[in-house]
Amino acid sequence: MVGSGHTRQKAGGFSLIELMIALVAGLIVVGAVLAFTLSSLRSNTQMVQAARLSQELRSSMDYVSRELRRAGYDEDALRYYSQTVSGTVVSSPFAALLVSNPSPAVDACIIYAYDRQPGTAGAVQLSNGEIRGIRRMVRNGVGVIEVAESAAGVTPACNGSSPNYGTYPASCASSGWCALSDPRTVDITQFIVTTNNSFTIPATGNTTPLTVRSLGVTFRANLIGQLDVVRTVSTRIRVRADCLQSGAACNTAPTGT
Repeated sequence: MVGSGHTRQKAGGFSLIELMIALVAGLIVVGAVLAFTLSSLRSNTQMVQAARLSQELRSSMDYVSRELRRAGYDEDALRYYSQTVSGTVVSSPFAALLVSNPSPAVDACIIYAYDRQPGTAGAVQLSNGEIRGIRRMVRNGVGVIEVAESAAGVTPACNGSSPNYGTYPASCASSGWCALSDPRTVDITQFIVTTNNSFTIPATGNTTPLTVRSLGVTFRANLIGQLDVVRTVSTRIRVRADCLQSGAACNTAPTGT
């Protein structure tokens, strides 16, 4: 008699140790993916912030560059070049350009002027906004670039009153100063203006002196609350209008009526 029997088969599956090893390996892979994703997001955020700061500084530098290249423009300038008598003041009233660098030299101030339309050619007119200014000031602990424009009875000066930062956009001051940079997002830590490349050609027996102005301008800033996001932009600006006086006489604030 043939006895009947059953073949016992081993049940398939993973042991507890194998499951734990697989779980740890999976966690390592997931952790690596998450770390890479967070690193990418952080890097992209920093790039966006840096690009934003760079754009803010470039916009301010573009404004300053355009303004200073126009400084000294006089619609009636040719009449000064025709005067060659030594000792006679023949420089345009627009030629004066004050560069102030108090110590420490991060709060530069520039006061300049140029002829504008409509207006009387060759005359500095306050009501026509022809005397202008650029400066750095610290407001509520934040560095701000401020710009000024003259008005009737108002001549911008480096120590003019502050705009009102209690509102946005900041209200311009009665002294003509307004905010250029946004103190809510950017802290301007340096505004430096150098005159190293400016030079004067002395007067001769029948000519007046000539001062050529070339200004180095530097902005340095960081984003508000992001001290690690810092950018510096620099440029050199050739003031197109030369001053027909000695260097010291040219580095004064322009005046008008």
